Amino acid sequence: MRAGWNRATALIEMSNKEVEALLHPLLPDITVISVEPTSGGLANTNLKIRIAGDAEPLLLRFCMRDPSSVTKEWRLLELVTTNVPVPFLTCFSKDNPINGHPYILMQWVEGVRLETVVDVLNPSEIADLGQSLGATLAGIHSFHFEHQGFFDENLNVVNPLEMGGKGLLSYVRECLSNPVTEQRIDEQLAKRIIVFLESENSLLDQWVGSPCLTHCDFNGSNILVNKTADLWKVAAVLDWEFAISATPFFDFGNLLRAPVGALPGIEEAVEKGYLNAGGELPKDWRRMSKLTDLTAWMEFLTRESAGPQLISDARAQIERTIDEW
Repeated sequence: MRAGWNRATALIEMSNKEVEALLHPLLPDITVISVEPTSGGLANTNLKIRIAGDAEPLLLRFCMRDPSSVTKEWRLLELVTTNVPVPFLTCFSKDNPINGHPYILMQWVEGVRLETVVDVLNPSEIADLGQSLGATLAGIHSFHFEHQGFFDENLNVVNPLEMGGKGLLSYVRECLSNPVTEQRIDEQLAKRIIVFLESENSLLDQWVGSPCLTHCDFNGSNILVNKTADLWKVAAVLDWEFAISATPFFDFGNLLRAPVGALPGIEEAVEKGYLNAGGELPKDWRRMSKLTDLTAWMEFLTRESAGPQLISDARAQIERTIDEW
């Protein structure tokens, strides 16, 4: 699904000496012996670095899309570490005299991105990995908050939002009135979207659970998996910059987009893993997740930096959701 999507920012390149200079205020005695770019991601830059005397590499993550998110991401990783597989943390800084971007230094987790193994999984592996994905989501969603909305850097929910049926409809109307979106969606499709949501948005109001931590970017590029003893499982969940307090359906909708969502039996396996790990789901959770996921596709269409392939995919997915409803 993400093939052909353009990066929103240029990748950062750094030499060994530049990384040493960057980290020197926090780690004064290190000697960097290698710096390698990593694959995946469309906005931030992640570098694999090796330090003399340390057998294990580290991940240096630059927060480029939203520099203000660095403290929030650090605190989220601290929060979830007991319930969710995430990298161990080393340090972070808002100050960067080298290139200006805040950064986090953390453990390098061995694994492969989920999106790279989708085509090689057999039915048994799909079932095992699906259950691991479901259990991981249950761990994320086990953290609850009083309101739905965005976090500040201390994980307080600020400007609570309505994310039920009315909230969805209001947000989509806002996106459609954006001048950028108006150039990408014709009037006929815009009317079709509104008619559809006016008819179906109340489905989201059937969920009565309390607001929970939601990753909001839980997809094949941000999930590392590995295979041990012939079992595929989640090794780490990365990139928490979009996390909010919301409903579980944002994450299910994101995860179960193609190609992961096209795997035979994956929905049943994810559901089983989620419920076995203590999560709770309404009967119509899959339709709720498809409906909720429309917010992400609409948001893509408001981005001035969105390239032709992303715009085309967003339009196609919106129409497909309505057509298949």
